[in-house]
Amino acid sequence: MFNLYDGTSTITCKSFLDPEKKDAILKRMEEAKRLKIQGNVSYDTFAKEINVIANVIVELPDIQEVKRKDLAKEKRVELHLHTQMSQMDGMTSATDLIKRASSWGMKSIAITDHGVVQAFPEAKKAADKTGIKVIYGVEAYLVPDDERITITDMNEYVVLDIETTGLSFRTEKITEIGAVKIKDGEIVDTFECFVNPGVPIPPRVVELTGITDEMVKDAEKIDVVMPKFLEFIGDLKLVAHNADFDIGFLKYNAEEIGLEMNNKYIDSLAISRQLFPEFKKHKLGIIADKLGIKVENAHRALDDVITLVKVFKKMIEISKENEKNSQDTQKDLYKTLPSYHAIILVKNLKGLRNLYELISLSHLNYFYKKPRILTSVLEKYKDGLILR
Repeated sequence: MFNLYDGTSTITCKSFLDPEKKDAILKRMEEAKRLKIQGNVSYDTFAKEINVIANVIVELPDIQEVKRKDLAKEKRVELHLHTQMSQMDGMTSATDLIKRASSWGMKSIAITDHGVVQAFPEAKKAADKTGIKVIYGVEAYLVPDDERITITDMNEYVVLDIETTGLSFRTEKITEIGAVKIKDGEIVDTFECFVNPGVPIPPRVVELTGITDEMVKDAEKIDVVMPKFLEFIGDLKLVAHNADFDIGFLKYNAEEIGLEMNNKYIDSLAISRQLFPEFKKHKLGIIADKLGIKVENAHRALDDVITLVKVFKKMIEISKENEKNSQDTQKDLYKTLPSYHAIILVKNLKGLRNLYELISLSHLNYFYKKPRILTSVLEKYKDGLILR
């Protein structure tokens, strides 16, 4: 009887040997680095476990461990590295990472865990042994709370919405564009047209928007529509809900035909989060409903635009009233604003102290699902730090 371990678990094996050959076989098995066996697996009623009756036993040489090498003549400095202190995003200790970097001939390495600095003491200890310079840092959840959007002075602008075949502006196509020009709070011009995407519209999108292949088959393609749309908007500021989506599609398609679209734009989604932090969701239909605005036909470009015109007009009124009454609309705003990943690196001891201050504040004062660092707070503790 012998136990065989494969790197993950162990199983008991039995083999019936010729008495005259037993000693020689056992000696060879003890000296073998690895074994490969063939046999029958069965449940041993005496041992109360599954084992193997080995009929064939083959000796194998030891596994040659091949270590990965860095053969670059000019060694890099890794400025973005997670240890096991990064929740759900790192499995290796700072010690092992620094040892590997040293074996590759690296002179320096940065530790940038998600929102924490617990790996620093271990990294310092490992660095002292290997001679590597550690760059201390963090991958922060940065919240741009100091970029409050002002809309009270907007008199002339274009509100727009598009429908598409999918979510990626690089692979999907525009199927409809709707836009209205606003001046002094009133609609003065309208732009609406289908766009032939040149590809079938997915059934799930047809179900969502109601736009079918039949409806767009005779429409002009985007290379014809885009110049007309750019002429319509001119250099006016644009307004859209979740504007990065709409503007991303429009700018990409403009560039594809050699045109530019550099209009400044405002995202009413961000405005909603700023004005209505108590709302759990900020979809256009939900906002309209909470503001008492009737939605005629969702997920059609011009209908969504008309709804957004009413919503945005109400947002301007509320913003003006807040300014008039000096109401604090920034309360707990960091909870509603999106956070962005940003690498913060330490330059000197002053920066290390400031990084500790930022981490403490992010956990004690601004923790909401994640330890958030506000840009307004970062500004106070930016000495000695590099923001990437």
